[in-house]
Amino acid sequence: MKIELLRADVSSIKVDALIYPSQSPHVDGVGEVPAGSAVVTSAGNLLCKFVIHAIGPRTDEKDQAKILSDATRSALERAEELAIASVAFMASRNSMFGFPIDFCAPVMLDATVAFRPRARSLQRVIYCLFGNESYENFKRVLDGIDQ
Repeated sequence: MKIELLRADVSSIKVDALIYPSQSPHVDGVGEVPAGSAVVTSAGNLLCKFVIHAIGPRTDEKDQAKILSDATRSALERAEELAIASVAFMASRNSMFGFPIDFCAPVMLDATVAFRPRARSLQRVIYCLFGNESYENFKRVLDGIDQ
């Protein structure tokens, strides 16, 4: 499973599923979803087939890093259950799940690398990052992880 970092608009990338980071426990058409988990919906008019809603921690919750790691792993598990080959996580300019990029990068990348031995169908995990600062932060963390 290859981990890629791209400076791109996630809507322009051809992947099987978009992983949408959310702090809201409510997913339209699904209902309430606990923090640290992920659920799948159709992608509507997007280029991908599915949207995987990863429910991250809220700013008032304890164990934010654990919940964020669980949400990342859970999203990758949903991708494996769908037997798809590629996913893309999306980030805003300076945050994911409402948290700063420098908090999210090590937690999410560690969870992604740890998931790698379990990947069967999943071949590409892309992190779509806006701006040089977000990209460089993720790159620095990824380069520092023993892959």
